[in-house]
Amino acid sequence: MNRENQVIFKGTKDGITVVFDAEAPFESLCDQLEKKVEDAAKFFDGVKTSLVFKGRSFTDAQETRLLEIITAHANIQISFLKTENEEVSRVAKLVGKDIQAFNLTKFHRGSLRNGQRIDFDGSVVVVGDVNPGAEIKATGNIIILGQLRGMAHAGCNGMSDAFVSAVYMAPVQLRIADIITRFPEENKRGPKAPEYAFVKDGQIFVMALA
Repeated sequence: MNRENQVIFKGTKDGITVVFDAEAPFESLCDQLEKKVEDAAKFFDGVKTSLVFKGRSFTDAQETRLLEIITAHANIQISFLKTENEEVSRVAKLVGKDIQAFNLTKFHRGSLRNGQRIDFDGSVVVVGDVNPGAEIKATGNIIILGQLRGMAHAGCNGMSDAFVSAVYMAPVQLRIADIITRFPEENKRGPKAPEYAFVKDGQIFVMALA
């Protein structure tokens, strides 16, 4: 592919989509992204928009670098990011569900502290911890790449096929659709394998991601 076409920006009614060549080396993509963002800096100035990465999967570290390139060279406010993240895809495959079936995915980088809340129409991925007193409410799935110690409500519009996954699952309260469960205190101590929660036969079950 022509180097100029390794990174393509497309404007949509929902925001900006960045299409990446699936075969190009990552460093080449970074160079091309930087050049294109610099060239379009005036266009992005003061813009608040959603951002969608398409064309290939990136690791969390790679996603972070791409976002740093964009924000370093343009005065742009990113309202949410939707990507084909490898870690999220791995979790989705393990639980046998497609998170994209729930429309948009909001990525939140950093931990949620007491009193913080995310309420989103779609799926939510938190790259960090959800501490006691913090809450996430999503119409789709909830994936925590860290500790879940606060409250999580997936499928809040009644979608019982939604799931909740966390590297460390110890929520104050966990809810899927209209079904609620609490974790016993003995289950909140000590190291555990990553787990996911889902609904079956009207009850919430929690299993290890293996």
